[in-house]
Amino acid sequence: MQSTRLPRRFISLALTILIGGCALGSNTFAGQQTSNVATFSSPLSYQIYNILAAEMFIRQGNPGQAALHYAAAAQQSDDPALAKRAVELALDANDNALAARALERWIELDPNSPEALQHRAINNLRGEKYDAAVKDLVKVRDNVEKTEGHGFEFIVSLLALEPDTGKSYQTFKHYVQTVDSSPRAQLALATLAINSDQFEDGLKAAKAAKQAGDKAQQTQASRLIAKALVGMDKLAEAVTELETASKSSEDIDLELDYARMLILADRRADATPIYKQLYTSHPENIDILYTLGLLYLEQKEYALAEPLIKKLMNIPERVNEASYFMGQIQEGQKRPQDAIETYKKAMEGNYAREATTRIAALLVETESLDAARQWLAGQMQAATLDSRKSLLWQVDGHLLHEKGRYKDAIASFDKALALKPDDFDTLYARALSAEKSGDFAAAEANLRALLKQQPDNPTVLNALGYMLAVNTQRYPEAEEMVSKALKAHPDDPAIMDSMGWILFRTGKLAEAESMLQKAYNLLQDPEIAGHLVEVLSEGGKKAEAKTILDAMLAKYPEDERLVRIKEKLVGL
Repeated sequence: MQSTRLPRRFISLALTILIGGCALGSNTFAGQQTSNVATFSSPLSYQIYNILAAEMFIRQGNPGQAALHYAAAAQQSDDPALAKRAVELALDANDNALAARALERWIELDPNSPEALQHRAINNLRGEKYDAAVKDLVKVRDNVEKTEGHGFEFIVSLLALEPDTGKSYQTFKHYVQTVDSSPRAQLALATLAINSDQFEDGLKAAKAAKQAGDKAQQTQASRLIAKALVGMDKLAEAVTELETASKSSEDIDLELDYARMLILADRRADATPIYKQLYTSHPENIDILYTLGLLYLEQKEYALAEPLIKKLMNIPERVNEASYFMGQIQEGQKRPQDAIETYKKAMEGNYAREATTRIAALLVETESLDAARQWLAGQMQAATLDSRKSLLWQVDGHLLHEKGRYKDAIASFDKALALKPDDFDTLYARALSAEKSGDFAAAEANLRALLKQQPDNPTVLNALGYMLAVNTQRYPEAEEMVSKALKAHPDDPAIMDSMGWILFRTGKLAEAESMLQKAYNLLQDPEIAGHLVEVLSEGGKKAEAKTILDAMLAKYPEDERLVRIKEKLVGL
């Protein structure tokens, strides 16, 4: 037996090479194996050197160089573990050529290794050698099926874990086309297709499974059909698919999917009775409890929402968010003091920002701005994280903005940004305060800074476009920005309002009226109404303008915009 102890001269050489950072080239074990081995006292010395070097490169975060050294060591050893390690590191480094060579050595040493076949399948997948990958997957499937009884499920899971979902999908597509087109295979194909955003192919595979599968497979296929349709922006068809499937099934998960799809389709009133029925039969299901409570809350059914949210508050992991929703219920019930105390219980969770904002707003409402700011100052003293302090200054700025103290608001936003530079929400809020204070140049600079972060953000594009239309005569630039925002969100009434006002300012009266009327139909907001009233009045439609203005003043009697418009348009 050879001694595993390294000679002194080898240690010296290894240290010199390792400290100097020298690495073997890509042909280390391919073409110069003999000459390299001759440098060392024995093949064992060469093997140990490469293992040491590989481990050093792993510590340095360089899996590619580590793989080279393990592969070289594997050529001088009968231990398949070295070749396996080389393969794993090569795959981690996305070096498919090196992985392929190391795999040859691994399979040479252990021809029946299922794990080696798995790795070779993945390597062929990444190299887009889909037919070769499928051949190995079939071998892996058969081997696992023989030993454990779930070979098909194993290879599907193996593909699902692969980060490159597109290549996993293409590999399994070849599998279905050449090996197995059964309903279960079509369902797996549909899942992989949808996960890689190949929605049309996913829909086709799911429909094939639904047509040929048993009842359970048809249920699963309906779910996948609905997912594919959502991905194709065919929400109404997705709802119909799940509605039909749920009527012929007693599967609670399918019924839940249908109810969730109704919410997604903004049909909450239709979803509520389904959730109510599901809650009656499954009162301990947390997801059903949570969603039904929120549906009642959204519909202002506070008496129905309260017991459900109280129940949610008794679940330790849900207490923070449940406390926030309970605060919302108490606000709706005109119990501001109770709401403040309940919101305080939500200040440690995911709703910390919202809870802090609501507490401050309620303190302004029930006491005064000074009381709210004093509470924020106390929170500031207790805060240890800069992110929390920044949030508190941001809330302070919003309170000041709402009270018309725009310069003071800007000062608070500046303090927030000092703690959290380039924060999107704070920069946006500061821009609005700057515009209100009359400093349009600062407002534009803030919004342009945001557009550098997010060039296609429709909210920022709309805000800047509207500001340009109101404060300057740069109408072409304003229209370009708002058009881009409208293209992203064609049904957003705020963006429609901006476009309508720009059209009015550029003399396109009929187009302006049409756009503003659409916006007003979607949202009866004082600002949108004010713009529409001005456009109608300018177009000689005084009676229509008066009807809208009177209705909005009845609803918002103290709105400054509407009062100003009434004074401006004396005839109304």
